[in-house]
Amino acid sequence: MIAKLLTIGLMCCFTNLYGQTYEYLGLLKLADSSLIPFRLDFKETNGMIKGYSYTDLNGQHETKASIIGRYDDKEDLLEFREVDIIYTKSDIQQLDFCNVYFTGKMRRLNGRSEIEGTFKGYYDDLTSCIDGQLVMKAAEKIQKRTEKFQKRVNRMNRIPDSVKQKIQMDKMFNRYAKNDLKGGERLNIFWKEAYLKLIIWDDGEVDGDQIDLTINGNKILSAYSPVSQKKEMELTLIDPVNTISLKAVSLGRKPPNTAKIQLMKKNGEIIDLASNLQVGEEVIFVFYKEKPSVKKP
Repeated sequence: MIAKLLTIGLMCCFTNLYGQTYEYLGLLKLADSSLIPFRLDFKETNGMIKGYSYTDLNGQHETKASIIGRYDDKEDLLEFREVDIIYTKSDIQQLDFCNVYFTGKMRRLNGRSEIEGTFKGYYDDLTSCIDGQLVMKAAEKIQKRTEKFQKRVNRMNRIPDSVKQKIQMDKMFNRYAKNDLKGGERLNIFWKEAYLKLIIWDDGEVDGDQIDLTINGNKILSAYSPVSQKKEMELTLIDPVNTISLKAVSLGRKPPNTAKIQLMKKNGEIIDLASNLQVGEEVIFVFYKEKPSVKKP
């Protein structure tokens, strides 16, 4: 009994020390009734919050930002704000970034309670931009509901198979999945350091896809076939702006051409990506040492 209590006590200590991880999915509702998919991944340690937000995940303007905040369990209050843009698919030459500052109610920080409240948007110089509402639920809870709904649809004899194929809740949920890059997309990444470890592999069935990998116009991989073992390349980003392109040279036995990609900093921080291409298509990663100065609209 004493041993069991000691084990439980140690588990609680480690949880407080390293923090509990939470994942929430939901929507930003703007004043004009527009809805934008929004995701939070964060850790809570002694009331302090640190993690990431994903806006419009896998959409045209997908943006990942780091967040900081706090949770007050006595007041059931959750606060967080976006502090640094990590990457975005938006054209950074044409817009400035509107950072989310959120304050709202949350009954318990237990991975099951809903998050609901208002947010205000501010540019980096703290002038206001877009305001609205934020509604979120635990990712696990949403996934269970979508799976339950999908099973009900599949069991309904009155619904034709052609219609069932269109009602794919798992595809809707995959909108919140890890970043899946398609042909012609460009990812703008804010990367202050010169060091970059690029890791590439095939995390599914190895089927013989071939890719070319180019950095600043110099080809570093030619007709390379990703395999299950990770290929790691340590690169040095010399210029203020550096460009890496990944192009599909051929399709394997099971199209499309897919690869799993990780971009790792010296401190171990990772950006997880995946490519999904047809022959001749490419995705481009642009690394900025500094955030370009742009005029606000």
